[in-house]
Amino acid sequence: MGWLVINRTNASPGDGPVLGTNRWSSVERLGPMTLTHYGALLIYLAVAFLVALGMSFMSEWLGPHAPGGLKRVTYESGIVPEAPVGYFSVRFYRVAMFFMIFDVAVMALYPWAVSLRELHQAGMLRALAFLAIVGLAFGYVWKRGGFQWD
Repeated sequence: MGWLVINRTNASPGDGPVLGTNRWSSVERLGPMTLTHYGALLIYLAVAFLVALGMSFMSEWLGPHAPGGLKRVTYESGIVPEAPVGYFSVRFYRVAMFFMIFDVAVMALYPWAVSLRELHQAGMLRALAFLAIVGLAFGYVWKRGGFQWD
């Protein structure tokens, strides 16, 4: 296993995109292994995915398996239900999904609003195009009756 050293140098204006006053200029290899900036990110994501997957399967394999009796009875705030309770209506999930979609779309406008002075007219046109797409999606859902509760 090799060691990885990343050098930071001051960037000059003609060097391309710069984050802050410094940029990552080169990667030196001190052994048989070389990582790029994205390689470290990919390793992090792979480990995070494997840990989450492992925890899910381990809880399923090691957890108690005793279904039946009271485990199948619906429990709501300590009150025993009078009638058997079925599944939730799809309309609850539909409303929640529409809320999430349009809420995320509106939250995507915040960074645009904060940096509007730097984006100038091109940023304004892109934001208006984004709003037009969101508006078309909203109109489509409304026309299809997605917001009706019956």
